[in-house]
Amino acid sequence: MQVRYVRTIVGWFNVYAGGTDHYVIMKPEDFFTLLPQVSRRTRSGCGEISVTVASELFGRQVVKPA
Repeated sequence: MQVRYVRTIVGWFNVYAGGTDHYVIMKPEDFFTLLPQVSRRTRSGCGEISVTVASELFGRQVVKPA
């Protein structure tokens, strides 16, 4: 599932479910565990996570299998 992310002014990350306004706020340590390929200097971007992980983060009502 596609996600987009934005670093907040305090250094945490808002991670949005692709195509929705639903988001979770993540500590930097948790964010970089979720998306290890992302640079530590990033401000915003997008990435892919598994549907299983997305269900845990956003809940089943947001994640709809293809």
